[in-house]
Amino acid sequence: MSHDTILIERTYPISTPALWQAMTDKQKLKEWFFEIPDFSTTVGDEFEFSKSDKSPNHLHHCEVLEVIPNQLFKFSWRHPKQTKGISVISWQFIPRMGATTLRLVHEGLEHFKDAGEEYSQAKFESGWERILGEGLNKFVNKL
Repeated sequence: MSHDTILIERTYPISTPALWQAMTDKQKLKEWFFEIPDFSTTVGDEFEFSKSDKSPNHLHHCEVLEVIPNQLFKFSWRHPKQTKGISVISWQFIPRMGATTLRLVHEGLEHFKDAGEEYSQAKFESGWERILGEGLNKFVNKL
């Protein structure tokens, strides 16, 4: 695995179908991740979102690359206002006797080097740790 790749694994105390729903249903996504009105799990579809309405420069543009329900959701991740670079994110769902391990792999971060420190591997890593360790964890614990 490249040093410009993030790998995070977290185990959540819910079934794989329940975690899949938490991560692929746009109503549930907005509770722990971001509001993404045009979110889709159809290969080839594209969706966009920003960190907030106040920061349109933080536009994220994604294209769905691969979907295996309850197993894998893979999509491209771009920041078109900052860089022409493209990275790829995979969410892999691994059943664990009543729980589910989520393996997040974010590859291609070297393509964002021209966008500055705000798009560094360290920033992405801390962001994913916060999102999965706090946001998704709190959401799952409410289920």
